[in-house]
Amino acid sequence: MENRLVYRILVLVGCLLVVAGITPGAYVLVRLGGSPPPTPLSFPITLKQGTITSSEFTPTSSATTPIELDWNDSPPRQTGVDLDWKIVADNGSVLQQGSLATILRGANNVTLGQYQPTPGQGQKVVLNVHNDTEGAGANAILKVGSPEQPVALSYDLPRVVAWALWVAGPGALLLLVLLIMKFNYERKSAR
Repeated sequence: MENRLVYRILVLVGCLLVVAGITPGAYVLVRLGGSPPPTPLSFPITLKQGTITSSEFTPTSSATTPIELDWNDSPPRQTGVDLDWKIVADNGSVLQQGSLATILRGANNVTLGQYQPTPGQGQKVVLNVHNDTEGAGANAILKVGSPEQPVALSYDLPRVVAWALWVAGPGALLLLVLLIMKFNYERKSAR
């Protein structure tokens, strides 16, 4: 009777080690495989000389957030983009500002800058375009993106793999040894 109790306790310990070892990895994999966080603002624009004001958006996170221009297709080579940008809160205060003067060389994305949003507060992006952007402006999209959560989670993969090897590995070995012992015991009992 005592041997059965010890056997069951060892099986329970092995199962708990396996579960504790694989749970963090499973969590990270589920988060990586899930849908990307929503983009607070995706606003189509035409980069013509003048001022462009986006629709209002409300961030849900205070994490550093990129401000980007994307094009569906790569703009023509040597396309120049020259503009100033700012993030304006609904109370009129400027949260962040910057400027960009660059020549796109076949790229379909350019980062204007980053800022720390205030969650729950209405915000707008205001662009002051200095010169018309030839050929690329018709299908540009102004994006205020979510922080790169999947990328941040992917940095956790080596840690969760190491954790699984150190915790779930011994648990799996214990269960394997107990299974072999049970198989040998039953084989001897059958004779």
